[in-house]
Amino acid sequence: MKKRVSIFILIFILFAVSASYAHEEEQDFELNHQPYPVTPLQAVGYGSLAFTLLALVIFFFRSSMNETAKKLSYSLLVIIISAVTIYLAATTISANINSATKGPVHWHADYEIWACGKKISLPEPKGISNKQGTNLFHSHNDNRIHVEGVLMQQNQASLGAFFQATGGYLSGDEIKIPTDEGLIAKHNGDFCNSQPGRLYVFVNGNLASDPANYVIAPFEKVPPGDQIKFIFTEKPAESINSSIG
Repeated sequence: MKKRVSIFILIFILFAVSASYAHEEEQDFELNHQPYPVTPLQAVGYGSLAFTLLALVIFFFRSSMNETAKKLSYSLLVIIISAVTIYLAATTISANINSATKGPVHWHADYEIWACGKKISLPEPKGISNKQGTNLFHSHNDNRIHVEGVLMQQNQASLGAFFQATGGYLSGDEIKIPTDEGLIAKHNGDFCNSQPGRLYVFVNGNLASDPANYVIAPFEKVPPGDQIKFIFTEKPAESINSSIG
């Protein structure tokens, strides 16, 4: 019996860990709409807690249990696993049906960030995920925006959302970029090379009027996916090289 309990615990731990990674972005990304009473990650957490408590009861009191109590306990373990599995499957199907994109997407856009003539890079990715951002919206230290997953709202793929996901900020007149050396913040009027600077965001060579709310084009390859350049400079727009690369 001890062996059976150990196998149950091992299987559920592996299940919980994999499900947690699959839904990590729902906890991290604030723009992710949550139409369910609990998130899939919370469901896994509650299920893991209930499973662990019940498994501990079985482990410590199995010798005093009669056969009926033992069968009931093991049945409850199966019910907990089944309930969480069904909930994850149901919420995943529902999210795909009700999402703005009617299922998962895989979009890309290339980008560069410049401030006062210096190219800026996001911090080096840490951990095995190799991501700068969330599972849904991230970069891989490759100057490429990746949207991978289900978009419940179109603005989850906006440039403002990308900076939010990576720990920065973007508006029409301000940009904040996290780097390995700390946060770089630039606002219109801040000095750049001893002159007042201004933020420009170019999308495919064209100046974006509302960059924070711009939703990247729904393409996997670049081009036709967007090429985006963020520039804070003292120079006028007409004298700036708006192309990346």
